[in-house]
Amino acid sequence: MLDRSTIIGFISGFTLILSAIVLQGDLMVFASMSAFLIVVGGVLAATLVNYSYENIKYSFLTISRMMGAKSVDLRTDMELMRMFAKKVRTEGILTIDDEIKDLNNDFLQNGLQLAVDGYNRKSLGNILDDEIQSHERQLSISVKVLDSMSEYSPAFGMIGTLIGMILMLQNINDPESLGAGLAVALITTLYGTILSNMVLGPLAGKLEYLSKLDLNRKEMFRVGILSMVEEENPRIMENKMLIYLEPKQRAEYKKYHEKLPYGTNREEKLFQEWTKYQNKEWETLNENLEVETG
Repeated sequence: MLDRSTIIGFISGFTLILSAIVLQGDLMVFASMSAFLIVVGGVLAATLVNYSYENIKYSFLTISRMMGAKSVDLRTDMELMRMFAKKVRTEGILTIDDEIKDLNNDFLQNGLQLAVDGYNRKSLGNILDDEIQSHERQLSISVKVLDSMSEYSPAFGMIGTLIGMILMLQNINDPESLGAGLAVALITTLYGTILSNMVLGPLAGKLEYLSKLDLNRKEMFRVGILSMVEEENPRIMENKMLIYLEPKQRAEYKKYHEKLPYGTNREEKLFQEWTKYQNKEWETLNENLEVETG
């Protein structure tokens, strides 16, 4: 399922276009199955020639997964990493072995499991780097697939228009049919333009944006995992991870923890029930912990 902003964007865009058509004429005039088949079929065929079936399938699965995912707040991730780091610092890395299975992020889960299994910092760092780079390559291919489809759409719209005009000119001796024939011929250009600029192009841009956020999150997890392996002070790990937050979020996070009363049982409560907080917004997490620990 698409995220809220994407759904709102699609609905708003198509509503405006359809409203403009209805206000000026008959909507059914713009309906053409042959134009649809030329544009959509042509785009899919050209994409299959350019990319493998697996690349195309992965692209749509990726954008469906990434845009259907719940919003991620890196400050919540930092709270959990900080909690694990304190546990590792005082009791050792093996103490979080039972907790790893409940993590809902595959990269973090795999990284911490490798840390628990005894991989040293260098080996673990190389493995995490390779995983990030592999994921980045896959996302880059997915973006290119959607970009290519966006580029093909207007071209196949023009092809459909040329086909329609050729067929129309066969009846050039019938002046009354020229206007209607020209209108039908131009519909494919309309379909190609809409598909490119309203669907495929924006989806490519959205996937590129989401992929950058996802890679930034993985980089932050990498820093935290390696810090735990070296059993660094959780504050050192926290400062390293803070650079991956946006300036406003970073300031809010630091200000909150600076004002946090000494001796609070917040950390203990978080460790007991962290599984239900890992998907929540940071503000919601704080509100719940303050109520429960209050």
